[in-house]
Formats: sequence, structure tokens, C-alpha cells
Amino acid sequence: MAIKISAELLIMILNYVQLTQDLYSSLFVSRIWCKVTIPILWKLILVQEGYMNHKELRKKALCIRTYISCMDSQSRALLIQCGFDLSSSPPQATFDYPSFTHKFRIDNLAYFISIYSQEIIGSNHDDNDISITAESRILFREICKLLINRCTFLDSFKLGEVHENFSGNNCNYNDLIGSILELPGAPKVFKRLETFVSATIKDEIIGPLYKSLTLICDNILNMDLEFNSDSQLQLLEKFISVQKRLENLSIIDNGYKNLSILDNGYTNCNSLLWVIISQKETLKSLRLNSVSFYNLEGKSSPIGQFTSLKELYIENCYGLYNSDYLFFASSLTQLSSLHLRYLYYMYPQEFIIKIFETANTNLKNICLELYRIISNDIFSAILSYCTKITELTLLDLSLEQVIAIFNNNFNELRRFSFDYNGLDANELLCQMAESVPKSLETIEIRMGIFNADSLRKFFEGWCCKGGGGNKKIIVKRTRVSRKKLFALSDEHFKVIEEYGIQFDIK
Repeated sequence: MAIKISAELLIMILNYVQLTQDLYSSLFVSRIWCKVTIPILWKLILVQEGYMNHKELRKKALCIRTYISCMDSQSRALLIQCGFDLSSSPPQATFDYPSFTHKFRIDNLAYFISIYSQEIIGSNHDDNDISITAESRILFREICKLLINRCTFLDSFKLGEVHENFSGNNCNYNDLIGSILELPGAPKVFKRLETFVSATIKDEIIGPLYKSLTLICDNILNMDLEFNSDSQLQLLEKFISVQKRLENLSIIDNGYKNLSILDNGYTNCNSLLWVIISQKETLKSLRLNSVSFYNLEGKSSPIGQFTSLKELYIENCYGLYNSDYLFFASSLTQLSSLHLRYLYYMYPQEFIIKIFETANTNLKNICLELYRIISNDIFSAILSYCTKITELTLLDLSLEQVIAIFNNNFNELRRFSFDYNGLDANELLCQMAESVPKSLETIEIRMGIFNADSLRKFFEGWCCKGGGGNKKIIVKRTRVSRKKLFALSDEHFKVIEEYGIQFDIK
């Protein structure tokens, strides 16, 4: 006998489905499934991430046809005048599809319109004709008006690079994006915005948009921002500063692409640091990539604590090695996860150590990708301050450093990942066997060739025979072992089966 699922339960289940391809399938189960799926599907229709082949893009672009069916007679008449054949978009759609569109990704909409426009009117124009761009822009604006008029709110808004059909030297397209928030009803729709993502866009486009958003949106939870000029930096600083409950902030400086910005291609972001500090009571996660700091001008007095910040990711941020910025590291008392990535020699050692000292036993997850070798001072600071750590990722460790970690009484260490810079992988396994922490569940090692006897000895120290069901070892091969075509032998597999440990080799 078939089991009926209530509509309420079905909604709860389908809300966890994030791929539109899977949601399409549920449309054909039954009338109830279709009715429940449509709002969920159209909430995601413009925000699909990842690579899509041409067939998938054409299928996605059909949403433009449906949006046109939902337009009023005035908008449809305008499109007909522009050369659009609307025979495939009859008026009066079955559902009020625009009302479900609570997540808006501009680059996807522009991309789908580009594909749809070329299929509908492309045969009558040359591919390089600027009139295609003009017609696409008109359709874009009419769909934006439709969404603003029909949906009650937007909770996610992403501004990506606009498709090439919407740009060009002969076309001033400031009004394409910048004036979206000037449409009637836009302030009300954007007022509840919770997520904003912005790629690097030209100043003339992003300027009006940032200014409007700053006046409308002050309760955003998640911001993922990029900038490439000082003027853009000033705009996003004002935008961040008005937020009242910002929790997750990610900022990338793409100024290195513009050599006119300072001598080294990076913008001075000291003012941005103070804007970030103004969010210290609500911020939970902070990611800074290529953000650079210079000449603090004596503002290094204590600032209190970041009371909620748990996660910090810093990649190639220049200037933090200056001792003036230690006051910032001293405010991160609640930090539980730290990821630092520097691809050049000058990484901020004193700043890193100060974070370890400040967060102390609150730090549970540490990942250091420091080029090229972690200094002894940083390594010693980990051993001294971070004794409650559960996940640890380090690069280029010596045998002595690995054993020091194992002997440091890390009783809560669950996952340990490292690159072994020694030559003898067998010695590493045998030495680890003598002091491997009982709490360790997963170990990930980049090392060379090892024999089955060394693997058995390590497993003996790690667990009893057949008792490794909850333990896993991941071996990443080095260049040397790859050249020698190192592979597991039957004896290796026998040892793995004997102890029951999950084994993966990459």
C-alpha cells in the first residue's frame, strides 16, 4: 500500500534539495508534489552554482520564457516591438512564478536572457550586432521590474560579472544594474536581504548599487565582497558599517590587477580594519584575502573583544607582520578555528603567535599553510597554548616535530594532517606508533614509499586488531613516490584488513 506524505512534511524534505535538476524530477510525481515543488524550485531558479554545459544552459534559459508569460500586457507589447516572438510565452501562467523568486543572481539572469534572446531573435541579426545587446537589456529590465513587483522579499542577492552581451564600449549600461533599487517597490523587497555577494565590477555599475543598498539594507547576515579600487573600498566600508547583525564577512582585494593602486598594486585597507572592528559584537566568521594594511597611525590601543568571532581565514594579507596590529590579534579571545595561508616568505609570525596566546584553549581547529617552513617559534606556540585542539593541519614537518605533537598530550586531537619532509617514511610510521594519541580518528600524511611491516607497527600502536573501524588514514603520495609508481601490495591490503582501519591513498 502506498504511503501518503503530508504537504507540510514534503515541503520540509524538498527544502533540503538544493539542485534544480533533482527538483525538476519531483514535478512529475503527482499534482501535490508539483504544487509543493514549484515554489521551492523557483526560489533557486536564478542561483544555481557550478558548471553547466550548453544543453543545461538552454534548459535553464527557459525560465525567461516563463517570466515573460507572467508579465502584464504593457511589458509584453514592449518586447514585441523589440522583435521578440512571444508565441511560446502565452499570458496568464499557471503559477505566480516571480513571487517565488527570493534569491536573485544577476549574472545568471543576464546569461539566461542572452541565450534566450539569441534563440528568439538571433536569426534576424548578426551575432555582433549591438541591437542584440540593446534588446537583451530591455528584457533584463522588464524581468527585474516583474520580480520587484511580484515577490514580497529577496533574502539573497548576488552581483556577478555580467555576460558579455550586456557590455561593450558602445553601450552605457549603468542603468542596467545600478538603477534596480530605484524601481518602485524595490526598497521594500530588498529590506529583508540577508545574503549579499559581489564580484569585482566596474565602478560605474557598482557605485549606484552600493549607495542604494547602504540606505536600504542594514540587517544583512552574510556578505561576500570583492573590490579592485579605492573608490570601491570606500563604498563597501560604508555598506558594512551600517549593518546591525552581520555574522559572516568575506573580503577579497583584487587590486593587484590594477597597477595604478599604490606601488605594489594593493589598496591601503586600514580604514576597513576599523569597520570590521565595529562589527565585533555580532561577527562570527571573517575571511580576508590579499587585504593589505599600512601605517596604523597610532590607533593600536585595546579595542575590547570580538565576543562572537569563531572562525578566521587570512590569505596573503600584507602588513600584519607590523607589531602595530597585535592589538587586533589580542581581541580574538573566542576564536575556535584559524586558517592562515601565505604563499611567500614574509608571513606575520608575531601576529600568529599572539592569536595562539589570546585564543588559547578555545582554538579547536588550526590550519597553517605557511611558505615554506613553519618557524620553531610558531610551532612551540601551538604546543604551549593550543592544548585542546581537535583538528590540526601543518605543512612540511620534520620527524621530531611530528613526535613532539604526539607527545604533547593533545588528548582531544581527532584529525591530524601534515606533509612529512623527511626521507624515510618507514621510520616515520614506526616512531608515530610509539606515541599516537588514542583520540586520533583521522590522520592524513603526504609521504614517500613505506612497507607493510611499518604500516602494521603503526596500526598496532594506534588500535588493536580489528578495532580500527572508526579510524582512517589518508596517504598523499609525494612526487618521488609517484614517479616510482608506488602502489599498495597484497601484503599492505592484508595489514589493512587485519586491523580494519579505513585506508585511502591519493
